Amino acid sequence: MLSVKAGPYPHSVQIVDALLSPDAPQSPAPQGLTHVQLLLKVTSTPGRPMKAPHPKAYWVVLYNGCEAAQKTQHRISCAGMDGGTEYFTAEQMRSDDYTNGEYNGFGDLQADTPYWIRAWQLVPENVDLSRAQLCEGVRQGAPDNCIPLGTVRQDGAQNPTAG
Repeated sequence: MLSVKAGPYPHSVQIVDALLSPDAPQSPAPQGLTHVQLLLKVTSTPGRPMKAPHPKAYWVVLYNGCEAAQKTQHRISCAGMDGGTEYFTAEQMRSDDYTNGEYNGFGDLQADTPYWIRAWQLVPENVDLSRAQLCEGVRQGAPDNCIPLGTVRQDGAQNPTAG
């Protein structure tokens, strides 16, 4: 679990699922690129509500060769994720209606309530994510707060149960 301490709203992030797919909710990946998509479970400091962290500002997927890929493809970021859905409670995740989540641009999240969010980042199609990590957003220098991404499924592979 990634414990993000920076900023006014400390929180924990657990990777529930990781998937490589050219499709993402906001737009398909351009030729030669794909998205690494994460299903993340986010919780606040116990007993405290928080503002929803935006994926671009708080987390990043780092992998070997990111900086080199960024130099050849301007759409690749090594500093933050590209986007994310709204935040959803467990009840909302079990329903087919994804219209009532909390906005990821600092909507209010209740205390002691886990939330789920899908977040994504563009990567080269042939990327090796075997040693990739989810890190606290990189503002300056090398990240020092990271967790392994774990197994990354290919588009079409069976989705594990969110937990």
